[in-house]
Amino acid sequence: AKISQETGRHLPIFTVVTDLGSAHCLWFCNGVEKMFIASDQIRALAKSRGKVPDEKLVEAGLPIRHDFTVQAESFGERMSVEGKEYQRKVRANLELPYTDRKTVLVMGGGEGVGSLSNIVDGLYFEFVQRGIDAQILVVCGRNEKLKKNLDERDWDAVLKKFRLSADDEEGFCYNGVIASATTAVGCVETGSLSNRLRRILSAGSMDSPLKSLSPILIGDSDYEEARNNSRNSSPTPMIEEGDEDAVLSEDAQDSPKIHEGKVDVTEPVRPPSESAPLASKGMVLDRLPEFAGNPERPGKVAVVGLGFVKRMAEYMVASDVLVSKAGPGTIAEAASVSLPVMLTSFLPGQEEGNVDYVVDGKFGAFCSDVDPTGIADEVASWLLDEQKLTELSNAAKAKGAPYAARDIVKAIGDSTLKWRDINDAKDAAAAGHEREVAL
Repeated sequence: AKISQETGRHLPIFTVVTDLGSAHCLWFCNGVEKMFIASDQIRALAKSRGKVPDEKLVEAGLPIRHDFTVQAESFGERMSVEGKEYQRKVRANLELPYTDRKTVLVMGGGEGVGSLSNIVDGLYFEFVQRGIDAQILVVCGRNEKLKKNLDERDWDAVLKKFRLSADDEEGFCYNGVIASATTAVGCVETGSLSNRLRRILSAGSMDSPLKSLSPILIGDSDYEEARNNSRNSSPTPMIEEGDEDAVLSEDAQDSPKIHEGKVDVTEPVRPPSESAPLASKGMVLDRLPEFAGNPERPGKVAVVGLGFVKRMAEYMVASDVLVSKAGPGTIAEAASVSLPVMLTSFLPGQEEGNVDYVVDGKFGAFCSDVDPTGIADEVASWLLDEQKLTELSNAAKAKGAPYAARDIVKAIGDSTLKWRDINDAKDAAAAGHEREVAL
């Protein structure tokens, strides 16, 4: 406003709100030309906190990288025959070990933060136990120590640890917090959350049987108590990334290892039952251990540790489920390529509404990272249910906005050019008037 007064030219100002479900009140200034938002939740906040009128609000989506626009156009319908064929092509281009297995992408930000290690262990165990052939892609970011430990991890020891915990009433311990075989945080799943509910943060807030974990619905009074307990608790507990000595083999080697199956870890290992021609250094592939007299076929699970990823759009296309913290950019990117989302953590206040955005949008669920077994159980259930995956994918596509950046830039450009012409016309008229006065 001050510059406009000094120059006599109207200078349009625009705001692009880069949050999905909750946002700080400082976002919402009524003096802007237009305010670009990504959801109905943000529209309501803009109107209530900033008194921004509807005519100034433009719901264009959250701007993301152009790579996602390109992939969304090429991908089409994720669950269609053509979509699945394109997905296999992308997996081959990324040189993933397998192109025809269910793929789960696990990430926690560029620094590899969050309880990624525990979650990966839980997914590995659950997939093996339930006979799911899969590959788990773990984005470690700049956390080289975590990547190295994933590459060297003794997955037989992981299986043994989880089996022992299932028989132990006290369960196993993550950094002083017990994850019990009889106590779970619970999963808030797609379609089961009303607008007035949030989620459960604290492992001590509720109990439910882990043996048959299902999404948890709670009453208003229970919810308020859980929410208050969560806000008064310490941040989500996690083991130090890279200090997973309990699940590392003493004779871990630098070369990639292969693991397949649900086994007695004391049994010897035999050669892989299927080749992995695209395998490269740093990938922990699957091997088929010996097991005698077991009628169940164990899942064949490959774990691939990734560093800092620059081709994220392709990795999301290659995946069937994303497991991640509730960052708005990551959620928007996933939705743009119709990718179902399992959220495992969020920053209180800043990212809290993003959980509502995903759950109310019916393209994902929330399960706290203090409950890796609950996360794994829910993700495994999705992978085993093609109809469920289709519903989640379609809901994600409905929320996706792959062209948001283009549309926002075009709207700002059009408005700026319009005001330039208006200002130039005003300047020309003022100059003509001055000449007339001079004469």
